[in-house]
Amino acid sequence: MSPAQRHHRRELITSLRALATFLDSHPQLPVPRYGPMRVSVHTLYDTDATTEAEAIAEVEQVATLLGVTPTVKHGHHAVCVEFGVVRYKVLHVTQAAMARHDALDSYRDAITLDEIEGA
Repeated sequence: MSPAQRHHRRELITSLRALATFLDSHPQLPVPRYGPMRVSVHTLYDTDATTEAEAIAEVEQVATLLGVTPTVKHGHHAVCVEFGVVRYKVLHVTQAAMARHDALDSYRDAITLDEIEGA
């Protein structure tokens, strides 16, 4: 881990603790009611992985460290551990999965609500 990565890691942990302390001392402030809070690590961007194979290997390595099996579904490689309502997730979405998503999204403007309402 590089010095910059160590610094960022310390800064993240310190910031999370500061948030927890702040919320604890301000009980009148709202917090999310539904669903877990997420801390997501995208292995191709947040680690030293530079290729898709390395990014997938990072997910697998984290799974080994956590003692869990990674999930692989539709090109999404993920491992997750929950701390109550806080979820720590490490993932990689393959280029093929992103291409499928982009292809589906390319039809987004093919139908508009105005056309449906005017029918």
